Amino acid sequence: MVLYRVRLNFGEVKSMTKRDYSIVYITPKAERMVRGGHVWVYGAEITDIDGEVSNGDIVDVCTKNGTYMGSGFYNNNSKITVRILSRNANDKFDRAFWKRRAQYAVSYRKTVMPGDDFRCCRLVHGEADQYPGLTVDRYNDLLSVEILSLGTEKRRDVILDTLIETLEEMGEKINGVYLRNESSIRNLEGMECGKGWYKKAESAVTEIVENGIKYFVDIENGQKTGFFLDQKYN
Repeated sequence: MVLYRVRLNFGEVKSMTKRDYSIVYITPKAERMVRGGHVWVYGAEITDIDGEVSNGDIVDVCTKNGTYMGSGFYNNNSKITVRILSRNANDKFDRAFWKRRAQYAVSYRKTVMPGDDFRCCRLVHGEADQYPGLTVDRYNDLLSVEILSLGTEKRRDVILDTLIETLEEMGEKINGVYLRNESSIRNLEGMECGKGWYKKAESAVTEIVENGIKYFVDIENGQKTGFFLDQKYN
């Protein structure tokens, strides 16, 4: 257990806190980037590591004087060595944490993309939803998933299960989840590429509606995660 200072909202140091995670110390340049909202810490910006750490572990990110800046997934296979997933020193990265993340992402999509749009949309868009390296596209009762971060891969089950649970609590039935982990970026993270069912449905083909037009989408063999939902409103 490590004792160090916590800077609340990147302002004056207000308190001391105890943490159980290994610490990654960063350069002043990286500190400025993190303060500005950047969520990646590159390997060249790490000056020291306090504690034992394995790839895929959660680490705390600190300034050289021990001020807490955030927590993230560590992986020295990648030039992006830490992917920050929280800036709250009180967060416990348990199932309740991931359930809150799922509720926020899904509720936001339902608010900004109601009706038919909510039935075919990008539910999770990586770091924008504080899910490092995770893309989840929804096609009616099917989810198409791409994982590009080792830390996220190691927590895949709890992340996907809480996402499905959140949708079904809102009355949205999910019959299948397909993994499209084919990007070569996975190799850079030390992961294998491949695709297949996480939760098997009767068919990988479903129908969506975009701007009043019906499309059949094959989430097994279609483009990337199946359809260019990140360009929905373009």
